[in-house]
Amino acid sequence: MKHFVMILIGALVLYGGWQLTSPLVRKNASKTFARHALRLIAFGMLLLTLLIVAYYTPALHLL
Repeated sequence: MKHFVMILIGALVLYGGWQLTSPLVRKNASKTFARHALRLIAFGMLLLTLLIVAYYTPALHLL
């Protein structure tokens, strides 16, 4: 539950910061996000896939 609250507070801070910036800065930031969105989504999907694989793969017995 505390992680949800932390993410919620972080999202509200980001939203407030976004609204307080000038429209020109928001336009440039939107272009940058759009340019890098595909890479970020691919990286997130890779991390999620690795998490799923780590969950279903048994641990190695080293000894």
